[in-house]
Amino acid sequence: MVNSEDSSNEGSGQVLSNAEKAAQKLSTEELERKVKDVVRLALSSELRKIPLKRDEITRKVLHEHSRAFTVVMSKARERLRDIFGMDLVELPAKEKKAVTSSGTTRRGGANKDKSSSASKSYALQNILPQKLRETGLIQWDRNEEQEIMGLLTVILSLIHVNGRVLSDDQLRHYFRTLYLDNNPKFELEKLLANFVKQGYLDKQKSGFADSSSQAPEKDHVEYRWGPRAKIEMPETNLCDFIKSVYGGDAPPDIDKQIERASGIAIEN
Repeated sequence: MVNSEDSSNEGSGQVLSNAEKAAQKLSTEELERKVKDVVRLALSSELRKIPLKRDEITRKVLHEHSRAFTVVMSKARERLRDIFGMDLVELPAKEKKAVTSSGTTRRGGANKDKSSSASKSYALQNILPQKLRETGLIQWDRNEEQEIMGLLTVILSLIHVNGRVLSDDQLRHYFRTLYLDNNPKFELEKLLANFVKQGYLDKQKSGFADSSSQAPEKDHVEYRWGPRAKIEMPETNLCDFIKSVYGGDAPPDIDKQIERASGIAIEN
């Protein structure tokens, strides 16, 4: 699990001590109100599927008490975990493209940019046990959001098994193969734009010339997993999804095949 306190540079004892001193300047009622306001802001941001930035927390909640951020955030996360079964975690920074000496983008995402760490943007992560997520309390029939999230899972799966990066032309080819390119329920351009805006997909221009490109005059675009996808979709869950698509026809070494296709070993 990503830990916003540990992943940033604000987890040292000295900073925490300063945060505690700053929090002591707040009355018990003021501190409680600010904790509740952070919880409300986090829930509101999640509803809109946009990251919650530290600057926004400071501007809308902490005001002149910005040094108390660590204490207020810790208490807000505890409240979210205890009441809602969610944690407010820091989103990983976007991966930078690996460019070869010839100027083309390296295919695959096995090499991560170690210099990118703190993003100072946060999102809610479901921490409920899997058995509680599969209850029959919610009727998913005719749920448009579930259909959209299902499409997102398909897209993330395709990216994952194509070396963790997929060109726009390849993605559209897969959609035509799956008979999803002219689906009346959604517009592909709008769908992809929303996923990028929400942080599920990372869209970048690429210097890599896709030999299957049908639009050579346009900029080559490729998709990777966005920061929100990385905290909401564990790769082990994705592997289970891919296997469920195969059903009983899944090859016995499907885990190995997925591992080779992604370029990164899936945790057991």
